Amino acid sequence: MIRIKSNESGSFKLPVLGYAAYGVNKFFDKFKSISFFLDKLETLALRYDIKKLSIEKPIYITGLARAGTTIILEMLSKHINVATHQYKHILMPYLPYWFSLIANRIKIYTKPFERFHKDGIIVTRESPEAIEEIIWRKFFNNYQNENISNILSGNVYNPKFEKFYKNHIRKLLFNQNCSRYLAKNNYHITRLEYLLSLFPDSKFLVIIRNPINHIASLIKQTRLILRMEMEHPLLTEWLRISGHNEFGHRQLCINVGDTKLIYEIRKLWSFKETYIKGWALYWRSIYDFIANQLDINKMLKKATLIVRYDDLCKTPEKIIDEILEHIELPVKEFEKIKKYYINHLHKPTYYTPNFSKKDIKYISEITKATTNRFGLR
Repeated sequence: MIRIKSNESGSFKLPVLGYAAYGVNKFFDKFKSISFFLDKLETLALRYDIKKLSIEKPIYITGLARAGTTIILEMLSKHINVATHQYKHILMPYLPYWFSLIANRIKIYTKPFERFHKDGIIVTRESPEAIEEIIWRKFFNNYQNENISNILSGNVYNPKFEKFYKNHIRKLLFNQNCSRYLAKNNYHITRLEYLLSLFPDSKFLVIIRNPINHIASLIKQTRLILRMEMEHPLLTEWLRISGHNEFGHRQLCINVGDTKLIYEIRKLWSFKETYIKGWALYWRSIYDFIANQLDINKMLKKATLIVRYDDLCKTPEKIIDEILEHIELPVKEFEKIKKYYINHLHKPTYYTPNFSKKDIKYISEITKATTNRFGLR
Protein backbone atom coordinates (compact mmCIF):
# COMPACT_ATOMS: atom_id res chain seq x y z
CA MET A 1 0.00 0.00 0.00
CA ILE A 2 1.43 3.35 -1.03
CA ARG A 3 -0.24 6.56 0.06
CA ILE A 4 0.32 10.14 -0.95
CA LYS A 5 -1.34 13.32 0.18
CA SER A 6 -4.22 13.63 -2.23
CA ASN A 7 -5.18 16.91 -3.86
CA GLU A 8 -8.88 16.39 -3.28
CA SER A 9 -9.88 19.91 -4.23
CA GLY A 10 -8.13 19.79 -7.60
CA SER A 11 -9.91 19.00 -10.86
CA PHE A 12 -10.15 15.36 -11.84
CA LYS A 13 -8.52 14.15 -15.04
CA LEU A 14 -9.95 10.89 -16.32
CA PRO A 15 -6.99 8.64 -17.24
CA VAL A 16 -6.56 7.10 -20.67
CA LEU A 17 -7.25 3.69 -19.15
CA GLY A 18 -10.56 5.12 -17.92
CA TYR A 19 -11.68 6.13 -21.41
CA ALA A 20 -10.53 2.80 -22.81
CA ALA A 21 -12.29 0.83 -20.08
CA TYR A 22 -15.47 2.85 -20.60
CA GLY A 23 -15.54 2.24 -24.35
CA VAL A 24 -14.74 -1.46 -24.16
CA ASN A 25 -17.10 -2.16 -21.25
CA LYS A 26 -19.94 -0.25 -22.87
CA PHE A 27 -19.53 -2.30 -26.05
CA PHE A 28 -19.57 -5.63 -24.23
CA ASP A 29 -22.40 -4.46 -21.99
CA LYS A 30 -24.50 -3.74 -25.06
CA PHE A 31 -23.51 -6.93 -26.91
CA LYS A 32 -23.62 -9.46 -24.09
CA SER A 33 -23.65 -12.41 -26.48
CA ILE A 34 -20.17 -11.46 -27.71
CA SER A 35 -18.90 -11.32 -24.13
CA PHE A 36 -20.09 -14.83 -23.39
CA PHE A 37 -18.88 -16.13 -26.75
CA LEU A 38 -15.34 -14.93 -26.05
CA ASP A 39 -15.50 -16.43 -22.58
CA LYS A 40 -16.54 -19.79 -24.02
CA LEU A 41 -13.66 -19.70 -26.51
CA GLU A 42 -11.13 -19.02 -23.77
CA THR A 43 -12.63 -21.66 -21.47
CA LEU A 44 -12.63 -24.20 -24.30
CA ALA A 45 -8.99 -23.48 -25.10
CA LEU A 46 -7.99 -23.88 -21.45
CA ARG A 47 -10.35 -26.74 -20.59
CA TYR A 48 -7.63 -29.33 -19.93
CA ASP A 49 -5.57 -26.92 -17.83
CA ILE A 50 -8.38 -25.63 -15.63
CA LYS A 51 -10.27 -28.90 -15.29
CA LYS A 52 -7.70 -30.21 -12.82
CA LEU A 53 -7.82 -27.06 -10.67
CA SER A 54 -9.99 -27.08 -7.57
CA ILE A 55 -11.35 -23.94 -5.93
CA GLU A 56 -10.37 -24.33 -2.30
CA LYS A 57 -11.21 -21.92 0.50
CA PRO A 58 -11.90 -18.83 -1.62
CA ILE A 59 -11.48 -15.60 0.36
CA TYR A 60 -14.13 -12.88 0.20
CA ILE A 61 -13.74 -9.39 1.65
CA THR A 62 -16.91 -7.37 2.14
CA GLY A 63 -18.42 -4.53 4.10
CA LEU A 64 -20.05 -1.19 3.44
CA ALA A 65 -18.00 0.98 1.07
CA ARG A 66 -15.23 3.00 2.76
CA ALA A 67 -14.95 0.50 5.62
CA GLY A 68 -11.32 -0.35 4.80
CA THR A 69 -11.91 -3.24 2.40
CA THR A 70 -9.48 -1.93 -0.24
CA ILE A 71 -6.53 -1.76 2.14
CA ILE A 72 -7.09 -5.34 3.28
CA LEU A 73 -7.50 -6.49 -0.34
CA GLU A 74 -4.20 -4.81 -1.26
CA MET A 75 -2.41 -6.40 1.67
CA LEU A 76 -3.66 -9.96 1.16
CA SER A 77 -3.22 -9.82 -2.63
CA LYS A 78 0.53 -9.66 -2.07
CA HIS A 79 0.55 -13.20 -0.66
CA ILE A 80 2.25 -15.55 -3.09
CA ASN A 81 -0.61 -18.09 -2.96
CA VAL A 82 -3.39 -15.64 -3.85
CA ALA A 83 -4.95 -14.76 -7.23
CA THR A 84 -7.11 -11.67 -7.67
CA HIS A 85 -8.67 -9.52 -10.35
CA GLN A 86 -6.42 -6.60 -11.27
CA TYR A 87 -6.94 -3.12 -12.72
CA LYS A 88 -5.97 -4.36 -16.19
CA HIS A 89 -8.94 -6.76 -16.10
CA ILE A 90 -11.32 -3.78 -16.22
CA LEU A 91 -10.68 -3.58 -19.97
CA MET A 92 -11.58 -7.21 -20.67
CA PRO A 93 -13.11 -8.92 -17.60
CA TYR A 94 -14.39 -11.92 -19.59
CA LEU A 95 -10.92 -12.97 -20.74
CA PRO A 96 -8.83 -13.10 -17.55
CA TYR A 97 -6.21 -15.36 -19.11
CA TRP A 98 -5.84 -14.19 -22.72
CA PHE A 99 -6.04 -10.50 -21.91
CA SER A 100 -3.38 -10.84 -19.22
CA LEU A 101 -1.06 -12.31 -21.84
CA ILE A 102 -1.84 -9.41 -24.18
CA ALA A 103 -1.42 -6.78 -21.46
CA ASN A 104 1.98 -8.18 -20.49
CA ARG A 105 3.18 -7.54 -24.04
CA ILE A 106 1.81 -4.01 -24.27
CA LYS A 107 3.80 -1.30 -22.47
CA ILE A 108 0.85 0.94 -21.69
CA TYR A 109 -0.15 2.46 -18.38
CA THR A 110 2.78 0.90 -16.58
CA LYS A 111 3.42 3.93 -14.34
CA PRO A 112 1.74 4.14 -10.90
CA PHE A 113 -1.23 6.50 -10.60
CA GLU A 114 -3.61 7.67 -7.88
CA ARG A 115 -6.97 5.92 -8.08
CA PHE A 116 -9.90 8.20 -8.85
CA HIS A 117 -11.25 7.96 -5.28
CA LYS A 118 -8.72 10.69 -4.43
CA ASP A 119 -7.82 8.91 -1.18
CA GLY A 120 -4.08 8.95 -1.76
CA ILE A 121 -3.81 5.26 -2.70
CA ILE A 122 -1.39 4.73 -5.58
CA VAL A 123 -2.06 1.77 -7.87
CA THR A 124 -0.71 0.15 -11.02
CA ARG A 125 -2.39 -1.97 -13.64
CA GLU A 126 -1.34 -5.02 -11.59
CA SER A 127 -2.99 -3.74 -8.40
CA PRO A 128 -5.99 -5.73 -7.14
CA GLU A 129 -9.41 -4.36 -7.97
CA ALA A 130 -13.08 -5.24 -7.47
CA ILE A 131 -14.09 -6.53 -10.92
CA GLU A 132 -16.54 -9.29 -9.97
CA GLU A 133 -19.66 -7.13 -10.06
CA ILE A 134 -19.42 -6.76 -13.85
CA ILE A 135 -20.07 -10.50 -13.98
CA TRP A 136 -22.76 -10.73 -11.30
CA ARG A 137 -24.92 -8.06 -12.96
CA LYS A 138 -25.26 -10.29 -16.04
CA PHE A 139 -26.93 -13.16 -14.22
CA PHE A 140 -29.21 -11.87 -11.45
CA ASN A 141 -32.49 -9.98 -11.81
CA ASN A 142 -32.24 -8.35 -8.38
CA TYR A 143 -28.83 -6.97 -9.21
CA GLN A 144 -28.44 -3.73 -7.25
CA ASN A 145 -32.16 -2.91 -7.42
CA GLU A 146 -32.84 -1.00 -4.23
CA ASN A 147 -36.61 -1.36 -4.65
CA ILE A 148 -36.47 -5.09 -3.97
CA SER A 149 -34.50 -7.29 -1.61
CA ASN A 150 -30.92 -7.92 -2.75
CA ILE A 151 -30.52 -10.95 -0.48
CA LEU A 152 -29.29 -14.16 -2.10
CA SER A 153 -29.84 -17.04 0.31
CA GLY A 154 -28.28 -20.47 0.30
CA ASN A 155 -31.35 -21.81 -1.51
CA VAL A 156 -30.70 -19.83 -4.69
CA TYR A 157 -29.85 -21.95 -7.72
CA ASN A 158 -28.41 -20.38 -10.87
CA PRO A 159 -26.59 -23.10 -12.84
CA LYS A 160 -25.52 -20.85 -15.75
CA PHE A 161 -23.87 -18.35 -13.41
CA GLU A 162 -22.31 -21.03 -11.23
CA LYS A 163 -20.69 -22.79 -14.18
CA PHE A 164 -19.43 -19.49 -15.60
CA TYR A 165 -18.20 -18.19 -12.24
CA LYS A 166 -16.29 -21.33 -11.27
CA ASN A 167 -14.57 -21.53 -14.65
CA HIS A 168 -13.73 -17.83 -14.41
CA ILE A 169 -12.06 -18.31 -11.03
CA ARG A 170 -10.13 -21.32 -12.31
CA LYS A 171 -8.82 -19.26 -15.23
CA LEU A 172 -7.55 -16.60 -12.82
CA LEU A 173 -5.87 -19.25 -10.66
CA PHE A 174 -4.25 -20.82 -13.72
CA ASN A 175 -3.11 -17.49 -15.14
CA GLN A 176 -1.50 -16.34 -11.88
CA ASN A 177 -0.30 -19.82 -10.87
CA CYS A 178 -1.96 -19.58 -7.46
CA SER A 179 -3.95 -21.94 -5.24
CA ARG A 180 -6.36 -19.50 -3.56
CA TYR A 181 -8.86 -16.98 -4.96
CA LEU A 182 -9.34 -13.57 -3.31
CA ALA A 183 -12.10 -11.08 -4.09
CA LYS A 184 -13.42 -7.84 -2.65
CA ASN A 185 -17.03 -6.91 -3.29
CA ASN A 186 -19.12 -4.58 -1.14
CA TYR A 187 -22.31 -6.05 -2.59
CA HIS A 188 -21.49 -9.52 -1.28
CA ILE A 189 -22.90 -8.32 2.05
CA THR A 190 -26.24 -9.82 0.99
CA ARG A 191 -24.75 -12.87 -0.78
CA LEU A 192 -22.71 -14.58 1.92
CA GLU A 193 -25.11 -17.49 2.35
CA TYR A 194 -25.25 -18.06 -1.41
CA LEU A 195 -21.45 -17.98 -1.71
CA LEU A 196 -21.21 -20.43 1.18
CA SER A 197 -23.57 -22.78 -0.66
CA LEU A 198 -21.29 -22.60 -3.74
CA PHE A 199 -18.08 -23.02 -1.75
CA PRO A 200 -18.72 -24.57 1.70
CA ASP A 201 -15.10 -23.91 2.73
CA SER A 202 -15.27 -20.17 1.93
CA LYS A 203 -13.52 -17.70 4.20
CA PHE A 204 -15.27 -14.36 4.73
CA LEU A 205 -13.79 -11.14 6.09
CA VAL A 206 -16.46 -8.59 7.05
CA ILE A 207 -14.92 -5.16 7.61
CA ILE A 208 -16.55 -2.69 10.00
CA ARG A 209 -15.48 0.80 10.99
CA ASN A 210 -16.67 3.16 13.71
CA PRO A 211 -19.73 4.92 12.28
CA ILE A 212 -18.60 8.51 12.86
CA ASN A 213 -15.45 8.19 10.76
CA HIS A 214 -17.12 5.77 8.37
CA ILE A 215 -20.04 8.06 7.61
CA ALA A 216 -17.68 11.03 7.25
CA SER A 217 -15.76 9.05 4.62
CA LEU A 218 -18.97 8.03 2.82
CA ILE A 219 -20.14 11.64 2.63
CA LYS A 220 -16.73 12.88 1.47
CA GLN A 221 -16.65 10.26 -1.28
CA THR A 222 -20.24 10.96 -2.33
CA ARG A 223 -19.51 14.66 -2.82
CA LEU A 224 -16.27 13.92 -4.62
CA ILE A 225 -17.83 11.51 -7.13
CA LEU A 226 -20.74 13.88 -7.79
CA ARG A 227 -18.25 16.62 -8.63
CA MET A 228 -16.25 14.29 -10.87
CA GLU A 229 -19.40 13.30 -12.74
CA MET A 230 -20.17 16.96 -13.37
CA GLU A 231 -16.72 17.34 -14.94
CA HIS A 232 -16.90 14.04 -16.84
CA PRO A 233 -20.53 12.97 -17.49
CA LEU A 234 -19.48 9.63 -18.99
CA LEU A 235 -18.22 8.62 -15.54
CA THR A 236 -21.83 8.11 -14.41
CA GLU A 237 -22.46 5.50 -17.09
CA TRP A 238 -19.07 3.90 -16.63
CA LEU A 239 -19.66 3.39 -12.91
CA ARG A 240 -22.99 1.76 -13.71
CA ILE A 241 -21.47 -0.61 -16.26
CA SER A 242 -18.59 -1.56 -13.95
CA GLY A 243 -21.01 -2.23 -11.09
CA HIS A 244 -19.75 0.54 -8.80
CA ASN A 245 -22.98 2.24 -7.78
CA GLU A 246 -22.05 3.11 -4.20
CA PHE A 247 -21.75 6.81 -5.07
CA GLY A 248 -22.69 9.35 -7.70
CA HIS A 249 -25.87 10.39 -9.50
CA ARG A 250 -26.91 6.74 -9.93
CA GLN A 251 -26.11 5.74 -6.38
CA LEU A 252 -28.01 2.64 -5.28
CA CYS A 253 -28.58 1.48 -1.72
CA ILE A 254 -28.13 -2.14 -0.74
CA ASN A 255 -31.59 -3.45 0.16
CA VAL A 256 -31.29 -5.93 3.02
CA GLY A 257 -34.95 -6.90 2.86
CA ASP A 258 -36.58 -3.66 4.07
CA THR A 259 -37.74 -1.53 1.14
CA LYS A 260 -39.64 0.87 3.40
CA LEU A 261 -36.39 1.67 5.17
CA ILE A 262 -34.74 2.48 1.84
CA TYR A 263 -37.55 4.96 1.10
CA GLU A 264 -37.05 6.51 4.54
CA ILE A 265 -33.28 6.82 4.01
CA ARG A 266 -33.85 8.44 0.61
CA LYS A 267 -36.25 10.94 2.15
CA LEU A 268 -33.76 11.83 4.90
CA TRP A 269 -30.99 12.27 2.32
CA SER A 270 -33.11 14.80 0.42
CA PHE A 271 -32.96 17.37 3.27
CA LYS A 272 -29.77 18.97 4.54
CA GLU A 273 -30.87 18.88 8.18
CA THR A 274 -31.55 15.11 8.12
CA TYR A 275 -28.82 14.04 5.68
CA ILE A 276 -26.52 12.68 8.38
CA LYS A 277 -29.39 10.81 10.02
CA GLY A 278 -30.07 9.04 6.73
CA TRP A 279 -26.48 7.79 6.54
CA ALA A 280 -26.63 6.59 10.14
CA LEU A 281 -29.77 4.57 9.39
CA TYR A 282 -28.16 3.09 6.28
CA TRP A 283 -25.00 2.12 8.20
CA ARG A 284 -27.11 0.50 10.91
CA SER A 285 -29.25 -1.45 8.43
CA ILE A 286 -26.22 -3.01 6.74
CA TYR A 287 -24.41 -4.13 9.86
CA ASP A 288 -27.54 -5.21 11.74
CA PHE A 289 -28.33 -7.43 8.77
CA ILE A 290 -24.89 -9.03 8.93
CA ALA A 291 -25.10 -9.49 12.71
CA ASN A 292 -28.55 -11.11 12.39
CA GLN A 293 -27.32 -13.54 9.74
CA LEU A 294 -24.34 -14.55 11.84
CA ASP A 295 -26.58 -15.09 14.86
CA ILE A 296 -28.88 -17.40 12.90
CA ASN A 297 -26.48 -19.23 10.59
CA LYS A 298 -23.82 -21.01 12.63
CA MET A 299 -21.93 -22.29 9.56
CA LEU A 300 -21.75 -18.76 8.19
CA LYS A 301 -20.55 -17.47 11.55
CA LYS A 302 -17.76 -20.05 11.61
CA ALA A 303 -16.70 -19.01 8.10
CA THR A 304 -16.67 -15.29 8.96
CA LEU A 305 -14.19 -13.08 10.75
CA ILE A 306 -15.29 -9.58 11.77
CA VAL A 307 -12.39 -7.19 11.21
CA ARG A 308 -12.65 -3.86 13.01
CA TYR A 309 -10.78 -1.38 10.85
CA ASP A 310 -9.94 0.86 13.79
CA ASP A 311 -8.33 -2.09 15.59
CA LEU A 312 -6.37 -2.93 12.43
CA CYS A 313 -4.89 0.58 12.45
CA LYS A 314 -4.25 0.55 16.20
CA THR A 315 -2.86 -2.98 16.64
CA PRO A 316 -1.99 -4.14 13.10
CA GLU A 317 0.19 -7.09 14.06
CA LYS A 318 -2.51 -8.66 16.21
CA ILE A 319 -5.29 -8.19 13.64
CA ILE A 320 -3.17 -9.32 10.68
CA ASP A 321 -2.33 -12.53 12.57
CA GLU A 322 -6.02 -13.09 13.26
CA ILE A 323 -6.85 -12.58 9.58
CA LEU A 324 -4.17 -14.98 8.37
CA GLU A 325 -5.22 -17.61 10.89
CA HIS A 326 -8.86 -17.35 9.85
CA ILE A 327 -8.32 -17.50 6.11
CA GLU A 328 -5.63 -20.18 6.55
CA LEU A 329 -2.87 -18.57 4.51
CA PRO A 330 0.72 -19.62 5.29
CA VAL A 331 2.41 -17.05 7.51
CA LYS A 332 6.01 -17.75 6.54
CA GLU A 333 5.62 -16.40 2.99
CA PHE A 334 3.94 -13.27 4.35
CA GLU A 335 6.46 -12.08 6.95
CA LYS A 336 8.01 -9.24 4.90
CA ILE A 337 4.63 -7.98 3.74
CA LYS A 338 3.24 -8.21 7.24
CA LYS A 339 6.16 -6.20 8.61
CA TYR A 340 5.60 -3.50 5.98
CA TYR A 341 1.93 -3.10 6.87
CA ILE A 342 2.62 -3.12 10.59
CA ASN A 343 4.85 -0.08 10.00
CA HIS A 344 2.59 1.71 7.52
CA LEU A 345 -1.04 1.05 8.48
CA HIS A 346 -2.66 4.12 10.00
CA LYS A 347 -5.97 5.90 10.08
CA PRO A 348 -6.62 8.19 7.10
CA THR A 349 -5.02 11.62 7.45
CA TYR A 350 -6.28 13.22 4.22
CA TYR A 351 -9.60 14.19 5.85
CA THR A 352 -11.20 14.49 9.29
CA PRO A 353 -14.89 14.31 10.30
CA ASN A 354 -16.46 17.77 10.49
CA PHE A 355 -19.76 17.02 12.21
CA SER A 356 -21.71 19.25 14.54
CA LYS A 357 -22.56 18.06 18.04
CA LYS A 358 -26.11 17.48 16.80
CA ASP A 359 -24.87 15.27 13.94
CA ILE A 360 -22.65 13.24 16.26
CA LYS A 361 -25.60 12.77 18.59
CA TYR A 362 -27.72 11.50 15.68
CA ILE A 363 -25.04 9.01 14.65
CA SER A 364 -24.32 7.84 18.19
CA GLU A 365 -27.96 7.30 19.15
CA ILE A 366 -28.94 5.55 15.91
CA THR A 367 -25.93 3.22 15.74
CA LYS A 368 -25.30 2.57 19.44
CA ALA A 369 -26.98 -0.84 19.66
CA THR A 370 -25.28 -2.01 16.47
CA THR A 371 -21.82 -0.85 17.51
CA ASN A 372 -22.29 -2.74 20.78
CA ARG A 373 -23.03 -5.93 18.84
CA PHE A 374 -19.67 -5.63 17.09
CA GLY A 375 -17.66 -4.47 20.07
CA LEU A 376 -17.03 -1.01 18.64
CA ARG A 377 -16.32 1.92 20.92
